[in-house]
Parts: sequence; structure tokens; C-alpha cells
Amino acid sequence: MNAVQQWTAGICLAVLAVSLLQHLMPEGAMRRMAELAAGAFFLCAVLVPLMRAAPDFSILLSLRPSTVEEEFAGTVQRQQEQAIRDSVTSLIAAQLSQEGIPVQGIEVDVNMGEDGSIHMNQITVTLPAEYAGACGRASSILSSVLGLEAEVTANAGEQEAQ
Repeated sequence: MNAVQQWTAGICLAVLAVSLLQHLMPEGAMRRMAELAAGAFFLCAVLVPLMRAAPDFSILLSLRPSTVEEEFAGTVQRQQEQAIRDSVTSLIAAQLSQEGIPVQGIEVDVNMGEDGSIHMNQITVTLPAEYAGACGRASSILSSVLGLEAEVTANAGEQEAQ
């Protein structure tokens, strides 16, 4: 209760000081600057005691931003992984299409490390059954283009080449 009385007394004194200052100031540009300073002084007179009396919310505030940062980082990482998958998928489809090999399906398993490194765990390309003989050629094309070994199968695993 004593803190509320002190706060009220501080506000009353601040109002008196600001009023006295406004009455003593001449008209013109100097008065505008004095009013700005008086407003800032009054605002501080109101807020500083509130900030001292308020409980420490820093614990709650420190938990919330880190959670938001972690969620944001996770979202960004998932978007980057999806962009890499899409890019590799379109590169594979375009390269094999250019060689006259149709693609039935492409799966790219991508993970990003804590340090931002990109790990392509597995690339699986599925060709139509009638292109089973082209699995080896497609695998060598993809190996030279991607610099990685890709698992190429015909119609969901009838023939494999690595």
C-alpha cells in the first residue's frame, strides 16, 4: 500500500512540475521542445515506479522467444529440405527426359545437419516397367550429373541398378 501512495505522490509532483514549467515558458519553438521534454518526464514518472513494482517477467519472456525461434528455425529447415527435394527431383526428371528415359516416380531423402550441412541419404528413381533395361544407363547418368549414387528401379523394384 505504501508503494501505491508513493507512486501517486510522484505522479502529483510530476504534474505540478510539468504545469509550472508550461506556465513559465514563452511561446514559440522553445515551448514545443519544453512540452516534449515535459511529456517524456511525465511518462517516466508514471512508468518507472510501475516497472519497479511489477513482478519479474523476464523468465516468462525468455521462454517464449526461444520457443518461437525454435519453431521458426524448424519451419525454415523443413522449407529448405523441401526446396532441395524439389530441385533435385526436377533436375533428375529433366536429365532423364532429355536422355529419352521417362520417370514414373522420384523419392529424395534429404536431411539438414545442425551446422546447416545438407545430407542426401537416398535417391530412388522408378522407371516404367518397359524401361527396365535402361536402369543401368539411368543410374550412370544420374551418378555423373548428381555426383551421388541413385537407386534406379523399374516399376517399383522389378530390376535394380546401383
